[in-house]
Amino acid sequence: MRDAAHGITRRSLLKRGAIGATVLAAAPLVAACASGPAAPTDTSARGAGSATPAPPKEATLRAIGLQGHPSWLATKELAKQFQQDSLRITGGTSVTIEFSEFGGPEIIQKINADFEAKRGEYDITYINSAQSFGQWSEGSVVTALNSYMSSAWDFNDFIPIVRQISEKNGKTYGIPIMIENRMLVYRKDVFDADGIAVPRTVDEMIAVARRLTRTPERYGFTARTAAASSMGFDFLGWLYSYGGRIFDERYKATLTTPEAFTAVGKVLEIMKFAAPGANKSYGEITKDLQNGTAMMANDVSIITPLLEDARVSKFIGKFGYDVAPAGPKGPRPMVSGHMLGIPELSRNKETAWKFIEWITAKERSKDWVLLGGAPLREGHFTNPEILAKYPQYTLIRKILGEANPDYVPRIRPSLEVYASISRELSAAHAGQKSGEDALRAANTQVDEILKRGGYQK
Repeated sequence: MRDAAHGITRRSLLKRGAIGATVLAAAPLVAACASGPAAPTDTSARGAGSATPAPPKEATLRAIGLQGHPSWLATKELAKQFQQDSLRITGGTSVTIEFSEFGGPEIIQKINADFEAKRGEYDITYINSAQSFGQWSEGSVVTALNSYMSSAWDFNDFIPIVRQISEKNGKTYGIPIMIENRMLVYRKDVFDADGIAVPRTVDEMIAVARRLTRTPERYGFTARTAAASSMGFDFLGWLYSYGGRIFDERYKATLTTPEAFTAVGKVLEIMKFAAPGANKSYGEITKDLQNGTAMMANDVSIITPLLEDARVSKFIGKFGYDVAPAGPKGPRPMVSGHMLGIPELSRNKETAWKFIEWITAKERSKDWVLLGGAPLREGHFTNPEILAKYPQYTLIRKILGEANPDYVPRIRPSLEVYASISRELSAAHAGQKSGEDALRAANTQVDEILKRGGYQK
């Protein structure tokens, strides 16, 4: 997918790239307390030539991230160790990290408002490749990190899709802490007991979902239905599997093709056998699997550690994992990346980078993954201790090798584009319109978004 260069001003960024109106709520600024002049020091009792060691510098990093996400939880857990050892890691600065966490849209709203008001409230921000990456990289909301990255830290050791999804026009704007892709999750014990083969095609998956559904206590499938953006994000994998596209090389919407209509028909067909719920994202899908409500899902790989966690899942060791069932054009992995980036307005960029560098270093590879962080470096996929706990990571590495960083095109209005698709599909799922009518309406909206953004000539 080619990219277009567009001039962007601070004022135009929110108007052209965000969904709805961004509320610029005034945020309190933390005032720095100035100390008075230091009292004279009595050095008469000291030996000649002795000197008083300089007190360590202090810094507070303010980090904003995605509430409840496994990789954000791993980030916060490792941050405890970083803070304890920050004097050594930073070479003389004692670091405190203040975490705040919200849903994805709220994070975007807060960072955009901070940028527009020129406050510089945040030093580290969560970046989503499918939602905020295009907007923030094109609008200089986040800092390019290339000048901070050392050869010893070794960015080339990250698997290719991780590097690709964080880069644009030769610049790296975030360091991934999660990479996820579409895969099939199923209850292997139930499949074995019923003599069911793992589905390889979408039609086979629909047939299995129908067979396993025992309403109201058990459903053959679970899937995203949230209108905010989640259902649209999921739909793109179906669209690509049937040979469809969102828009063409001229940024003209292409959601009314026969391929797109076939894809939406398949989605609505399998939803007849899905666990009910009108506002589901990956978290609700995970719960449906953990508690035995659903027997199968075709969603992101990052949920797999949660399914094997005895604290929250009733069926550890009973799940199977496989490549997503394919349409005529293949399974087309559903890829997105979650990253840590540094806002352009941060006053603590060097210290913020020290934290990002430390938490994503090779030395923390094993600890990171075993805490629930996603596998990112090549060594994650060969480490015996990691594979003993998560044997499915060998499969995930294979799927990631076929991933496309532009699963959601990383342009400024990317979130607005697929959120419009999501709203229409959610209405179709609720029976308010047909799937084809939903895509017709979405097609019109996507064209309007791309025209307004200056992408269509």
